[in-house]
Amino acid sequence: MDIEKEKSKSKSRVLLPESDPLEYHGLDSSPLPPKQGSRLYRYLRWNFGSVYRRIFCLAFLGNFAALAFLVTNSFVEGKKLLTYQQAGVAVTANITAAMLVRNEHIVNALFWVFGTWTKRLPYWARKLVAKVYSYGGIHSGGAVAGTFWYIAFLVLLTVELQASGPLSVVRSWIYFVSYFILFLLVSMLISAHPRLRVLMHNWFEGIHRYMGWLAVILFWAQNMLLTADAGQTNGVPFGKALLVSPNFWMLVIITLIVIYPWTRMRLRDVEAEVLSEHCVKLNFNYRDVHYGQAIRLTDAPLSETHAFGVIPFPRAPKPKSRKFTSKSLIPARKAKSEPTPAALSHAGDRGFSVIVSNAGDWTKKIIRDPPKKIYTRGTPQFGVLRVAGLFEPCIIIATGSGIAPCLSLFVQKPDHPVRIIWSTKSPIETYGQAVIDLLYQTDPRAIIIDTSKGANKRPDLVKIAYRVWEQSRTEGPADYAGLEGRRNTTGRKENVGQCEAVVIISNQKVTKKVVYGLETRGVPAYGAIFDS
Repeated sequence: MDIEKEKSKSKSRVLLPESDPLEYHGLDSSPLPPKQGSRLYRYLRWNFGSVYRRIFCLAFLGNFAALAFLVTNSFVEGKKLLTYQQAGVAVTANITAAMLVRNEHIVNALFWVFGTWTKRLPYWARKLVAKVYSYGGIHSGGAVAGTFWYIAFLVLLTVELQASGPLSVVRSWIYFVSYFILFLLVSMLISAHPRLRVLMHNWFEGIHRYMGWLAVILFWAQNMLLTADAGQTNGVPFGKALLVSPNFWMLVIITLIVIYPWTRMRLRDVEAEVLSEHCVKLNFNYRDVHYGQAIRLTDAPLSETHAFGVIPFPRAPKPKSRKFTSKSLIPARKAKSEPTPAALSHAGDRGFSVIVSNAGDWTKKIIRDPPKKIYTRGTPQFGVLRVAGLFEPCIIIATGSGIAPCLSLFVQKPDHPVRIIWSTKSPIETYGQAVIDLLYQTDPRAIIIDTSKGANKRPDLVKIAYRVWEQSRTEGPADYAGLEGRRNTTGRKENVGQCEAVVIISNQKVTKKVVYGLETRGVPAYGAIFDS
C-alpha cells in the first residue's frame, strides 16, 4: 500500500503539459536579466573564445608560428633551416599527440586528476578545471597542425628529390604514397568541419575510421620507402636507419593506439528490460563502473559503434529473486528510509545498465528486438557529467534520453545534493515509473516537464535553470533530500547552500543554447563539446 501511494505521489508531481513550469514550482516568471557585455564581447568570450577553441588555438598556432618562423628565415638567410626529415618528425609528433589524447585511459586519467581529485580546491579553481572535457582541442589542433606540417614536408621532399637525382622506382612510389596521404588528411579535415559533421555524421565516422586506418598504413609504407631511398644514397643499413628514426617509434605508438581498443572488443551477455515501446534497459554484469562514464556498444563492429551513459547497479540488499524483472533504480540510501519498490533490479550486484531510447534506426532495432549478446569496445570512458561531482549543490539539466547518464550520479552518489530539471516527451510512458521515483527521491523538488503536448513543447530551459540557481541563494541543507546538518564535502563551504554550477546533457543545439544563455548571465554551466 505504501509503495502504491509513493508511486501515485511521484506520478502526480510530473508537470502537466498545460502547466507553466515556473509558476508550477513557485519560481520567478519575470524576464531574465540581460546578458553581460556587448554582442562582440560575448562572441569573443563564450563562442570564439571557448576553452575548447583556446586549446585548439594554442596547439595549432604554436605549431604554425614555428613553421612560419623556420620557412621565413630560410628565405631571408638563404639557409636550409628546415629539412623534410624535420618536417616529417613534426607531422608524426602532432598526430601522435592528437591520437594519444583520445585514448580512453588518457581521457580517464585526465578526469580522475581534474574532475575528481580537485574537489577541495577553491571554487574559482574548480570552475576552471571542470572544463577538462575540452581536451578535444588538443586532438583537433594537433591534427590540423600536423596537416600543415605535412604540406611543408611534401614541398621540401619534392624539391629535395628533384634536385638529388633521377626518378627511380622507389622514388616513384614515394611520390604516389606521399601525395595520396595528403589527399586522405585533407579529406578527413574537411569531413570534420562542425557543420559537415552534423549534416553527415555517419559519413564523418566512416571517413575518419577507414581513411585514418589507410593513412597509418601509408605512413608506414612512406617511412620504409624513404629509409630505403636514404640508405641507397648514404650507404646506411636499412635496419639501423629505421631504428634511429623518430618517425619509426612514433608510428609504433600511433599503430598501438589504433589497435588497442579493438583488442578490448568483447561479445557480452546482456539481459534486456523493456521499459516501453520507445525504451529498453540493457543490463551487463562483467564489471563495475563509475558515474559519468559511457560504454561503446555495437552489433556490427566494423560499421558503427554507439556510446551510452552507464548506470551502476544500486548499492542495496539483493532482492529475493535474482530474475531480471524489476525496472526500479532506487539507491541504497533511500532503501533504508523510504518504501522500496518490489524486486529491486540488481541491487548489490556487480555490473551496470544502459538505457537505449528511440533516436534512430539502430536504437529502434535494439528496442524492437533486444539482443541477448552485444559487443562492447574498449573500456568505459568519462564524459562531461563527471564534473558535476565537483560542485555542491549542482543543477542537472537533461532532455529526452539525456536523463540516462545522469542516473549514474543519482544512483552512485545518492547523497550528492542536486536540483533536477528534465524535459522530455511522456516521461512515465517512455521511461517507466521507476525512473520518476528515483528522480524525486534524489530531488523532491525535481522539475519534470512533459513536452508531449500543450504549451511545454519547447520550455525555456535557460530561464528555468537560472531561476532555480537564483532561488538556491537563500537555501540550505534542509532544502535537499537527506542533507540536514551535512557539511559540503568540497571543504570550502560550511554547509550546502547556493547551487555552484549547471551541467546539461542534451543534444548539440539545446546544449549550446543553455550553456551560452547561462554563462553570459554569470552562471557556471557545462555541456558536451560534440567534437567527435
